[in-house]
Amino acid sequence: MIKRVLCLLFCLACAGFASDELSVKYPLKPHHEHLALGCADCHENQGDEPSKFKAIGDKGCLSCHKSKKLLAKRLEFMDVLKANPHNSVHDGPTLYCDECHNEHKESTNMCLECHEHEVKEWMGVTP
Repeated sequence: MIKRVLCLLFCLACAGFASDELSVKYPLKPHHEHLALGCADCHENQGDEPSKFKAIGDKGCLSCHKSKKLLAKRLEFMDVLKANPHNSVHDGPTLYCDECHNEHKESTNMCLECHEHEVKEWMGVTP
């Protein structure tokens, strides 16, 4: 009995260590971390080796975030300034999610490439 308890404690300690190590190597955005998302929540059916996971693409993002039209609708108040990043005057609602959003590293707002000064007035930091 004692051996089983010790084995269980060892397993839990290793799982916690692995989880801490993964969270440092592959940090989540705060809003996703708050939801306690695990690797498999986004990298579904990609095995159990995080270093081999592939980007989930729009299909993966939209499995939770619904549709690009819905995202554009949520920010339609920005249409007045023609600054809705999810309904761009240049591309409409067709941009790939990862053109601006990155889960495991800092996101980059593509609008900044041409609108360096305006973007700071239009919106906050890209999540």
